[in-house]
Amino acid sequence: MTVQTLKLRGERYVLLKEKDFRALKLKAQSRKARKPRRLTAQDRGDIAEATRRLNDPSDQEIPYEQARKRLGLA
Repeated sequence: MTVQTLKLRGERYVLLKEKDFRALKLKAQSRKARKPRRLTAQDRGDIAEATRRLNDPSDQEIPYEQARKRLGLA
């Protein structure tokens, strides 16, 4: 597959044969239709940790005025 590049207004564009474009398009569509992979134990652990961190109240942002009151500055 030979690819030509073209620069217009500072952006690069790629020119290729229509046959190659159609082949790439079919390949991309087949990947989308592919069955998603199974989650590993590591993936499930990462998801659980991320969920815990999202729900952790110590990580939540608090308003500036409330933080000053907690520190005794206001």
